[in-house]
Amino acid sequence: MAEQLDICLKSWKEFPSALDQIAKAQNAKAAANGRNLSEPLFRGLGNAEWALETTLERSLDADPAETLLSYYRRISRSKPAVESLMNRRWDEIPEWPEFEKLLQDESANWIDRTLSKDLSIYQYLIYLRHHGFPSPILDWTASPYVAAVFAFDAMDRAAEDVVIWAYVRDSLQSFGSDAHLFVVGQYLRTDPRHYLQQSRYSLCVQLTVEQRGNDPYIDYKFLPHNQVLAKSLNDDLIVKIFIPASERRLALIDLDSMNLNPYSLYGAEESLMRTIARREMLFKKE
Repeated sequence: MAEQLDICLKSWKEFPSALDQIAKAQNAKAAANGRNLSEPLFRGLGNAEWALETTLERSLDADPAETLLSYYRRISRSKPAVESLMNRRWDEIPEWPEFEKLLQDESANWIDRTLSKDLSIYQYLIYLRHHGFPSPILDWTASPYVAAVFAFDAMDRAAEDVVIWAYVRDSLQSFGSDAHLFVVGQYLRTDPRHYLQQSRYSLCVQLTVEQRGNDPYIDYKFLPHNQVLAKSLNDDLIVKIFIPASERRLALIDLDSMNLNPYSLYGAEESLMRTIARREMLFKKE
């Protein structure tokens, strides 16, 4: 059963002590189980009341009944426009009929094993995610300080606290047919932001089987991360670090001194303008 831990900080300066607490909890769990846990993944949210939601879940335009196959059909239809306008090509990605056949032929395997046989699919999915196409994958980072930038940079005005999630996975993973969560991303060749942000990605799905004639038809329903993590039978460690929203200015100044800011994480002109403006309008006191 996953262990859940809340750490409530009074100030940003206490953040390193929270990371030490996570490391101690991770080492204790590893010693008790006799096996290592994965390195922590972090995700920063600008309001502690927000759930772990993907951009597909938050999209007003998305179909709430979207499945993996219906979603793949949409991104496959979008590929010519993306390639034409962005001057990039993804020639290795299966067209929708090929992908549909791939799922049916690989019905004995979980979707993460199926997708891992063709990393170009992941590369395209991650590119779309980084550039605003609603996505079923949830992005994490290997750096707690990068997660803190995301939490404070896009902080909700109504927030009393921001939150940094830490997800430490048990090396022995087991899921039933009702829920499956997997993580990818460390060694993928994709958009530069992937490496600037030290990104990792998770996907939560449920296998669905529909009978079509004499043959089963395989698809996957997307599941909310909060739901899957809350019911996880794995011996994971799930930590939420709460930091007062009033610490935003001090946190962003400190992070900027580490060269962690919107421009260093996105590399776009818009993020450069945001970084310069923040140094002038928020950091300086006239």
